[in-house]
Amino acid sequence: MLDFLKNKIAEIVVDKQLKEQHFEPHTFTDFFDKAFTFFIAMPQDDRDFTYSLTVLNFLADYKKSAMVMTKDFKVSLLPQKYKGRAIEYSDRDINKWKLPSKRLADKLSGMQFNVSIDLNRKGNLFYSYSSNLVQAPLKIGFAKPDADKFYNLQIINEEDNPEISYENFLNCLKMFSGLTQ
Repeated sequence: MLDFLKNKIAEIVVDKQLKEQHFEPHTFTDFFDKAFTFFIAMPQDDRDFTYSLTVLNFLADYKKSAMVMTKDFKVSLLPQKYKGRAIEYSDRDINKWKLPSKRLADKLSGMQFNVSIDLNRKGNLFYSYSSNLVQAPLKIGFAKPDADKFYNLQIINEEDNPEISYENFLNCLKMFSGLTQ
């Protein structure tokens, strides 16, 4: 019951802060080619984390600069290129409403990217809100409840297998970039 109330309060806080946010109309054609800086919120789930590394490798292959946010103990699992560019957070960076602490929120709010990507397949208010705090005109995430207020490009995922889910995610990125690989 207490967790339910905390979640509802967190949703109200997020709704209030995102109320003034309006996504500008975008042409998604070739956005990948035009974007150079990416913010990536890595999945909380361990299996998803492992399979989502293909997205980081894809960005590295195309010489894209990415800042990765993940739990502090998972930084060592990132590809070497991203370890130094990781935003690591610990339990002390999560407030009592299970949202980013003021310190982490202020840090994220001061960052600018071309694209913000939340790689969590399941609804997680902490990650959805965190990926929305960074300044980025294009915000991408998997379709999930209330995703409309967080992302202006949603990837539909009806797959339980994380490996296939992240392959499909990459295929969507490629579709919007003109890549055919």
